[in-house]
Amino acid sequence: MIALDALFVNQYVELEDNKGNMLVAQIKAIDSKFFRIGSIVVKHRISIPRLVKQEVYIYFAGASGDKFQFKTCVLSQARGTPVELELSIPEDVSIVTAQKREFFRVPANVNFELDVGISSHPRRSYITKDISGGGISFIKDGHLFEYESTGLNGLLFIETRDLTHKIPFKGRFVYQMLIEKGLQIALEFTDIRESHRDIIIKYCMKVQLQRRF
Repeated sequence: MIALDALFVNQYVELEDNKGNMLVAQIKAIDSKFFRIGSIVVKHRISIPRLVKQEVYIYFAGASGDKFQFKTCVLSQARGTPVELELSIPEDVSIVTAQKREFFRVPANVNFELDVGISSHPRRSYITKDISGGGISFIKDGHLFEYESTGLNGLLFIETRDLTHKIPFKGRFVYQMLIEKGLQIALEFTDIRESHRDIIIKYCMKVQLQRRF
């Protein structure tokens, strides 16, 4: 996809920082090297001045209705009001379709909590059997997995060297399969911030690398 063909003045885009905070903005100007966004509406807590010189994700809808994304850098904050930001134009090859990413799955034990939306069953703690950027599976006792289709809200705890990343997500039930140890349940992430997904992917890559030795 050619960046200068995909982006245009007055187009609405979403910006996500490296902590998963988001804002919505409108493209005000485009050059061969940068584009400027304004009419900014903050969706989550975010410090606009702190975005300067930081890498961010930009999301936008294409003519086909598909959602695209790319990583870029905030170059500067324009002086005066209303607040506007200048960002670098991405390389054409860096623009990808957000909904069609492929993820490899690795066996890994990650703690997570799940609220299945049933009042008689509050949020429960589980451990994953495997995990990927697209979803998880886990083992529970042999009783049927009960849930409300709108209530699959979860929280993953990804351990890295320095800290524990708490990653909220919404999931879709994919299947349940009876195995020797109980029921294996598979969930697909339906709503997760891309910066959080990247943390999961990096974790999966680390686990995969460790298993090679």
